Amino acid sequence: MSDRMAPKSDTDTCTGEEERLAACFNCKKSKLKCVRPSGSSTCTRCTQRSIQCSAPLFHVGRHKGVKNKHSGLEKAVFQIEQALRRSSSGALDQIQTAEQATELRFLLERSRELLGNDHGFPRRISSQNGMEHDQVSVSPQQTSTSLGTSPSQTCSRDDSAAHTKVEEDQLSLDDAENPLQLLARTSELLSSITPQLQGSGAGRLLSKSTSNRGVVGESDDLQKFFGRFQARLDVGEDLDPIELGLITLSEAESLFSYFYEKLAHTRWGIDPVIHTVEFVRGRSAFLLTSIAAASALFSPSMESLYKRLSNHRQKLASLIMAKRYKSVEIILAFMVNIPWISAGEHWADDETSTYLSMALTIALDLSLNKVILPPSTEPRSPRDTIAISDCISSRKALSIDGFGDVDPESPKGRRLLRRRERTWLSLFVLERGVCLARGRNYVLPMSPLIENCDQWHLSDLADRWDGSIVSVAVLRRDLANLISKVRSICDSYVNGNSEVSVVDRVKNEITLFFDRWYQTWPLQLGDREQLSLPPYVEILASHTRLSLYSSVINHGTAPVGARHFFRAAGLSSALNVLRVAVQGEGQLRSMPNNTAIMISFAACFALRVSTVADGRSSSLAPSIRALIAETIDVLERIGSTPIQRKGLSCLFAGQLRQILKYASRASEAAQTLPEPNGDVTKHASIYTDLNAAHMTNHQGAIQMPVAASNLPPDYLLFSTMSNENQLDEAIHSTDIGLNAFWEDFQFQSADLDWMDWSTFST
Repeated sequence: MSDRMAPKSDTDTCTGEEERLAACFNCKKSKLKCVRPSGSSTCTRCTQRSIQCSAPLFHVGRHKGVKNKHSGLEKAVFQIEQALRRSSSGALDQIQTAEQATELRFLLERSRELLGNDHGFPRRISSQNGMEHDQVSVSPQQTSTSLGTSPSQTCSRDDSAAHTKVEEDQLSLDDAENPLQLLARTSELLSSITPQLQGSGAGRLLSKSTSNRGVVGESDDLQKFFGRFQARLDVGEDLDPIELGLITLSEAESLFSYFYEKLAHTRWGIDPVIHTVEFVRGRSAFLLTSIAAASALFSPSMESLYKRLSNHRQKLASLIMAKRYKSVEIILAFMVNIPWISAGEHWADDETSTYLSMALTIALDLSLNKVILPPSTEPRSPRDTIAISDCISSRKALSIDGFGDVDPESPKGRRLLRRRERTWLSLFVLERGVCLARGRNYVLPMSPLIENCDQWHLSDLADRWDGSIVSVAVLRRDLANLISKVRSICDSYVNGNSEVSVVDRVKNEITLFFDRWYQTWPLQLGDREQLSLPPYVEILASHTRLSLYSSVINHGTAPVGARHFFRAAGLSSALNVLRVAVQGEGQLRSMPNNTAIMISFAACFALRVSTVADGRSSSLAPSIRALIAETIDVLERIGSTPIQRKGLSCLFAGQLRQILKYASRASEAAQTLPEPNGDVTKHASIYTDLNAAHMTNHQGAIQMPVAASNLPPDYLLFSTMSNENQLDEAIHSTDIGLNAFWEDFQFQSADLDWMDWSTFST
């Protein structure tokens, strides 16, 4: 009882306000006025009854007009933190029993662990007999204070100021913007008392007062329900494909090596240093099976193995969605499967959207969207512009993933943390690409990591493909703002600006945007001598440019000159996508479904132009159709090799072939293209010197022979051109009817209306 007293001494040097005592506990209990003679620490009633008089320090309370009220969950957490703050300073004014004192001390101890015990505070631990022991961590603040003396008796203003700053840093109200996180944090603080009380005197008091086991069980269930989120791993003998005999360990090692060598350039996000067979096997059976199945899909003579693994992969995917398994590796597994998902009965029936939404849900649950704070900056934000709610400590991030024993500053810890960031950036690139290709609205939210990722790939822990991830992330991140700017400039034409000035501003805005990107990334990613990008990244960049033009091509306020520019530049981008696909066939053997859709979109865009050009007897029309025919053959070869591939590109190639036939029949042009199939080899084929040079520079490409009798004198072989500048020159030197209106043909459609061949008949 004595440790709860507020002792009064003649030698006390504290101020009068700190010496004031509130009503004693006895008077409070009887609800009587507590009267003390001047200079006495014992009230009149306790003196008459000859009992001990104990009173807390006087607390003024909230001043009238001060707006610091709290409500709901925030109020509960605020009260806990206030109690912790008062207990750390020795003002135990709300503790009336030994049980409450013990609970509060354990709560304080647990909060120290959660908020970081780096500031040298004394840790008070209660033993079974209720006595206090101090575990001293020497700090400058403690040198002037006796550890056995209550801080209320030590009136050092300098120490109080120092402690106040530290306490404000430690006891900041995290997760205030998220009610569920706030409730979970409150429950976690409270639940820390129970397990430590089992062997203490307070624990025995608690057991006596809670004789109903049902109540205790219900409390445990609630604490589990509102506890801290932890990853749930899909591992076990009944899930592991190696344990089930679907694949041997040596086969798994071989398939992983194949994936990193042949497929990693089209499916980013996996670190070969961390994600070895051993590591993945202990983290996710779904990821292990997915990587092995993807490699078997592209490996000749592995058709039977692929069928076994793909069936097991489908079962694991259904199990994960049903039982809500969650981990970073499960996110990666969904992302590995999305590029090569088999087609359903309808083009929209595949599981791309389902897998993407599951990956996004798990990523948000694991806080992958938050900026990871290094230990040196915890708990403060690395930048003033980033809110604390958008950050997560490195220790907490590792703890969520199940690596609580790993030092975040160790090489392993840093790689594990970087894998979280890489996964989030890769998911952003994938989600934006799917939405751009399929004409859907964006779902994945923008985050500080994405907004500030421009230099993320410059790290001593960077993976080979980190630069590619960042390059496309930056491009797609800034695309929405560019589209808004272009539309705003076009709107200014209605307000009285001249057509010439509007067109010039639009050109400058777009040129500056893409020039900045092309000046930065080819040097870091591609051939440093030729300043070229890898074919996959080049297709993504050209399609992004095409997406821009197709988004504004029919903008209502755009002047005629701007529309002409949009169509000419859009045609150039579309032809460049097709050119890169034909020339880079050897490096696109693992072409994702999304890329096949992008290429098909570019083909339809270019074909739409060729139908207009036919009416003007333009030589560009047959040249465009020849390039589309070459692209169709490339899509078919890629989608059918090896035999178990059966890729989505085969279906799109078949549809494009029908569209090409339909458009050719409706053409009034005198020349007709040969059927883009094996029959064209019956004709005597010719190859120009440019073709020979093209075959030398791009050994993986397979050229489509063109019948000499069907080539006009000024026929253009777009597939042999080296860059987009040559395409621009060819387009601007020919009248192809870019002034015609296309309001009846909408490119930004989630229904793939641009692949409706009936629109090409007129």
